[in-house]
Amino acid sequence: MNQACLNITAALVIVMLASPAFAQSQKTDIRPLANQIVGKELPSHFRNKTHDGAYNFSRDGKARSFYTETHLDNGDTQYREGDLVSKGIWFTKTDAICYAYENPGMTGGCFRVYRVKNCYYYYSTQMARRDDELDRDYWVARSTLSGEAPECEAAIS
Repeated sequence: MNQACLNITAALVIVMLASPAFAQSQKTDIRPLANQIVGKELPSHFRNKTHDGAYNFSRDGKARSFYTETHLDNGDTQYREGDLVSKGIWFTKTDAICYAYENPGMTGGCFRVYRVKNCYYYYSTQMARRDDELDRDYWVARSTLSGEAPECEAAIS
């Protein structure tokens, strides 16, 4: 699969299946300031909003893939990463945001979302939530609202 075919969810599967030796090593320590967005509050951070994000982090914490995702009020989503464009759906389930895409190469998935200032950090629900979750380097993507300059460390773009 070439780089143009990679997407956030496919990369998440690879990261989740990797051994701890290949785990991400993001430089941003979100523990002191992170707040999990839960329940009825979660949709308000995505509904009718576009997020610019990054994933596929190198060992030194630099993003290698960038995406834009627009979340419509009716539950549709438009995902764009370079030349890759796909429609899909988004919804919330308990305390997670979930995605499914029309493009068969995009796997979708659900994520716990934490916020630091105006930056959103995504943890896959395929990994069980732990009390020490924020002590671990396995957040798999991060985003900001389109047009906003990231106020967190390690700017997205």
